[in-house]
Amino acid sequence: MDKQQNDALFKKMIIPAVILFLAAVVCVVFAVRAGKSKRAGSPVTEEYSALYNTAAPSTYYRPEPRSDNWSKQTITPNTTTTRAATTASPAPATQAATAAPPASSGSGATLIDFPADTASWQMILLNKRYRVDSQADKTINLVYVAGSGELMDERAAVWYDKMYAAAKEDGISLWPCSGYRSYDEQVELFDEFVYDYMNEGYGREEAEELASRRRMPAGSSEHNIGICMDIICADSSVHFENTEAYAWLSANAANYGFILRYPENKVDITGVKFEPWHWRFVGVENAAAIRDSGLCLEEYLNKVG
Repeated sequence: MDKQQNDALFKKMIIPAVILFLAAVVCVVFAVRAGKSKRAGSPVTEEYSALYNTAAPSTYYRPEPRSDNWSKQTITPNTTTTRAATTASPAPATQAATAAPPASSGSGATLIDFPADTASWQMILLNKRYRVDSQADKTINLVYVAGSGELMDERAAVWYDKMYAAAKEDGISLWPCSGYRSYDEQVELFDEFVYDYMNEGYGREEAEELASRRRMPAGSSEHNIGICMDIICADSSVHFENTEAYAWLSANAANYGFILRYPENKVDITGVKFEPWHWRFVGVENAAAIRDSGLCLEEYLNKVG
């Protein structure tokens, strides 16, 4: 076979191979772009990004929510831990408020015991001054809530489901964005903000203080014991406080035992910026009393204590 025949054979073999390779590259590029477009178009992730000023972690968005009539399932988020169901009733008729814990004697947060009784559990105060340890969630029973793959303590979830259904009847969609978070997950999420501030030139202590205004340290977050839910709306172009969902919650959430935990006019007391999406379960009677008092949880506990 002469050189001319070799060249012709080479061209016949290499040109189709190059074409196939280029076609494969084009397919991969389009697939990646389509995937990004699909994720960017998710109202949950876009709204989360707008609210928290950070990208929505995959752990917060579960794209396969259960149907509203799906029976609750007890699950174990950490497969190495067995969670025992609580024996307390989900919603006692009379709910007693508990006084705020004693002030910390040092500069750090006071470690408090996780309440065994439901009345005290409903009114537990977690903030930058008072924390539970990393084992606090081992005694709670976590279940999925309506309309999502998010988790809450069973005693709060039963009331969240009632609220979700009532809102739906009124034509309001409540998007559960973030419920229970493990202690370890909270450590990672908090440290993300701390490192961001340290990269801006702040020292560790100052960075932690700034970070805590946007996200609670591990053990100080109500998410760590499954007693609250971050609720958003489908329309990411509108701030949640300007939505019908927020108006509905403001008027009705207390009827189901939930309060706005971080009001706009209480930032100096809670130490946390206004979070219109963060709704905390305290029990029906307590929620009504707190709403009518115009106080935040810190103020109310000091008043009744």
